[in-house]
Amino acid sequence: MPQHSLPAHDEFSAVFEAPVDQIPDADELVRATMAWHFSPATGTPYWLSRLAELPFDPIADVRGVDDLALFDAIPVDWSVIPATGLIPRGSPAGLRFNVLESGGTTGAPKRIVDATSRRRNVAWQSIQLDQEGFPRDGGGWLHVGPTGPHIMAKNIGNLAELRGMLCYFVDLDPRWAKRCRAEGRPQDFDRYVDHILDQVRDVLASQDIRAISSTPPILERMAARPDVYARLRDKVRGIIWGGTSTSPETLRLLEDEVFPDALVRGAYGNTMMGVAPQRPRRDGDPVSCIFRPFYPYSLVELVDPADPAGLADPGDPAKPVAEGVEGRVRVATLTRDLFLPPTLERDLATRRTPPGQPTGIELSGVRPAKNTGQPIVEGVY
Repeated sequence: MPQHSLPAHDEFSAVFEAPVDQIPDADELVRATMAWHFSPATGTPYWLSRLAELPFDPIADVRGVDDLALFDAIPVDWSVIPATGLIPRGSPAGLRFNVLESGGTTGAPKRIVDATSRRRNVAWQSIQLDQEGFPRDGGGWLHVGPTGPHIMAKNIGNLAELRGMLCYFVDLDPRWAKRCRAEGRPQDFDRYVDHILDQVRDVLASQDIRAISSTPPILERMAARPDVYARLRDKVRGIIWGGTSTSPETLRLLEDEVFPDALVRGAYGNTMMGVAPQRPRRDGDPVSCIFRPFYPYSLVELVDPADPAGLADPGDPAKPVAEGVEGRVRVATLTRDLFLPPTLERDLATRRTPPGQPTGIELSGVRPAKNTGQPIVEGVY
């Protein structure tokens, strides 16, 4: 492959670290990502090791969003790549990277690294929450969900810090919960959830909790436990749900009847794509919950769900579905910390077009695809 000179670092900063409330040019971000991750001086060891087998030159040939389709025929198994090989050579000495793992819903957990990019994503999410009056500047935030290698707890910890709130955690092992469900052990599953809710009760009894984040199934279980639910209704004024799909009727019940005094908002995302928060509602929205990805750092597209490979045939990428049509989620991640080429995810969603904004798509009705070729057990997360 040809050698390339490295653009000035300031050129990278202008696009990679642009203010989170400003949208950089997507094609410029693609070019910066290629130059950073594929240049010998700054590149990612994993991607540099694959340069010789690529039938194209990433820096010369991938000049915009459409050119990312060149990676469609390049297989990547994120569950087996050594995480050390994902840290770009150009990263400043002493910059701390975290290893993040997926929940293993469709197989072996995927692993990526992150230093600063997800915090930027969360800072942008916090701006959306401010527009709706979500709690901030005082009190505690209780996260009931996975900690350890999972991204959601790190995101919530950063979000609480940015919003001036003290963060509490009740840990949940999603892999164990899914295993209980998959093996047909409902009693073990129920005992484990009760164990989680006992801890939630104890935190609520002694701490000033004003916001909470968890999954819809856990929130439903909380509402069914009088000793937990009474304290939640009394104290909590902001709720973030995510991690599993849920129905419009469940959301209506959570907002209007179960937690009428709290602002209830969703957040769609995963380890690979980051977080796409529920955007503020607008007059004329076709549904009550629409998610907005962190464009262009997360490039999300919806493609024909009838094509299980995500491609119509080699060299002919699956066409995006039309507005209001359900498609399979494909996501690319373009940050200084990580380059993820367009990758087919497990989920289906309905395409929504932001009014008057040619800046990526929005999503609604997210749910797991059933024809992935792999068993899917959502469990409580």
